[in-house]
Amino acid sequence: MIVLGIETATAVCAAALVRGGSVAAESLLDAGRIHAEKLMSQVAAVLGPDGLESLGGVAVSIGPGSFTGLRIGVSVAKGIAFARGIPLVGVPTLEALALHAAEADHARAGTRLLTALDARRDEVYCQLFEVTEVGPVPLWDARDMTLGALMDELHGSAVSVAGEGAAKVMSWPGAAPALRIVPEEALRSSGGSVALLGERLLLAGKGDDPSALEPRYIKDFFLKTR
Repeated sequence: MIVLGIETATAVCAAALVRGGSVAAESLLDAGRIHAEKLMSQVAAVLGPDGLESLGGVAVSIGPGSFTGLRIGVSVAKGIAFARGIPLVGVPTLEALALHAAEADHARAGTRLLTALDARRDEVYCQLFEVTEVGPVPLWDARDMTLGALMDELHGSAVSVAGEGAAKVMSWPGAAPALRIVPEEALRSSGGSVALLGERLLLAGKGDDPSALEPRYIKDFFLKTR
């Protein structure tokens, strides 16, 4: 199965192509909020000369994350799925980030991994995982937490931290000394991990209705009119 993965939930704008459980192509920009201008060129770069003809499915990062970035990514993914008549699946952003971080950091089974994104003020979107032989397994659902509440939840345990919110977590005065930030190459989001998780979900028959799929903001979204 050939699956296109789209990541726009963070500052990263990425697209990737997965064939049979392996990343065949990936294009990534980490240059701020450029999703509206650059996403389609990222998609075209990984599809290559065959374009959309060979696609069997589309996977898109659905949050939490940037409200604007999520809307752009989901809209593009829906458009491709509708145009080609192929399955679409939403991939939780923090789960895709955990997969990328665990693989890039060569995390051993039993490692606890926290993925975190900035949620403004003293809050982060976060989720705790345990790395297993088959990949990271969530220990709790994605949450919007204050840093103080997060530190209480972690109870001083040894945890590796990944994501754009990792530096914010590590800078908190009450941060546990056992916390460790992952290396730079494991820190950010990846279109490849979105595509890999999407492929697994689609093969398991867990696709989404393109007309009903919406981003998972966690925080309430308010449209500014002026």
